[in-house]
Amino acid sequence: MASSSSFSSADAALELLVSCAHAIEDGNLKTADSFLHQIWNLAPEEHGLISKLVRYFAEALVRRAYGLHPSYYTYSNLQIPHPLYYYYYYSRFDINEMVGEAIESAAIGKKGFHLIDFHIPHLCGRGYLFKTLPNRSSDPLSVRITVVLPTFLKNTVDFQEEMEYLTGVGKPLKIELKREDLRIVYANSLGEVDESSLDLRRTNDDEALVVYYNFKFHTLLAEAEAMKKELIKLRQINPEIVIMQEQYANDNDGNFIKRLEYSFRYYSNFFQYYSNLFKSGKPLDFNTAKYYMRQIHNIVACEGRDRIMRHQSLDEWRDLLLTAGFLQIPFQKDVENLHALYWVEEIKEEKGCLVLSHKDCLILFVSCWRPRAGEEHFKFNLNSNKLRQGIFVFHC
Repeated sequence: MASSSSFSSADAALELLVSCAHAIEDGNLKTADSFLHQIWNLAPEEHGLISKLVRYFAEALVRRAYGLHPSYYTYSNLQIPHPLYYYYYYSRFDINEMVGEAIESAAIGKKGFHLIDFHIPHLCGRGYLFKTLPNRSSDPLSVRITVVLPTFLKNTVDFQEEMEYLTGVGKPLKIELKREDLRIVYANSLGEVDESSLDLRRTNDDEALVVYYNFKFHTLLAEAEAMKKELIKLRQINPEIVIMQEQYANDNDGNFIKRLEYSFRYYSNFFQYYSNLFKSGKPLDFNTAKYYMRQIHNIVACEGRDRIMRHQSLDEWRDLLLTAGFLQIPFQKDVENLHALYWVEEIKEEKGCLVLSHKDCLILFVSCWRPRAGEEHFKFNLNSNKLRQGIFVFHC
């Protein structure tokens, strides 16, 4: 199955990990420990990315066996934006242009924008969300920003620092911001925002409301009530467009073993392709490695509300949003003419969404949505195997 010094293949590593997982599920920690000992010996850290990945999964199994479930959301964790967010917004890439065209089409006749986001702005890199905003006029673009951040960050975020950062990145893009144009509110999601702290109802008919869910939506699946509140709030505030970006993964199976198998294949493909980019053997940078380590630990070790990483398939996301009363806004541009990121081999259109991939590894997707007009009630369906919840009917 494996050589004496390292794993002969990712499949050989997965076989040992699954055997260890079955032993843990059976409560046989002595056998599990024996498998872990083999894994440590066969996956030394100095043997590259795949060995590092195997160790991340082994560490996750130890956490599961002994109930070690540290909080996923901490201030230090949130200092590291999603690595794919970095590639998406930093690179000279036409996805920003395509999102901008979708926003422009959805906001015809509007003269300004109100942006809602869920990330500390200065951590998200140059350009922030402004690169996605269309501005064909020589006049400055009117923009307001509402940032919704977890409540535990309330005493840690420096408003002045964020204001200075946004002013700086907005200036070359003809976006002028005043102090009152930035609001930071503290809630775990938009659905939890109290109207007494922020009234999201429209006060200006010339302003388009744009909501960005960049690697955020999947975190709401841990509790059906949280997703229910979010979708209801979105329909209430009625944005012109909702931009959704998620990993193209499917690790939300209620069966722990299946979840381990799928997530290992996903991350082993991802790590392998990353490794192939740098034939000199360049390792993952520290922050990227730490981010994916935390994802893997959470997917494998945690259950219930503690399991925040709940990536769904594209079909499942589409079914959820369509049944919740949203319409998809398809991208208009011919994706074959797009220039790929330096590390992305293929960009394709799938069911109105943009999908980025490298060889056989589907990496992320981007899709655009809006609430369906004139619908007073809708169904909200979450797979009972994944959340142990049924079908909800809302009256909005």
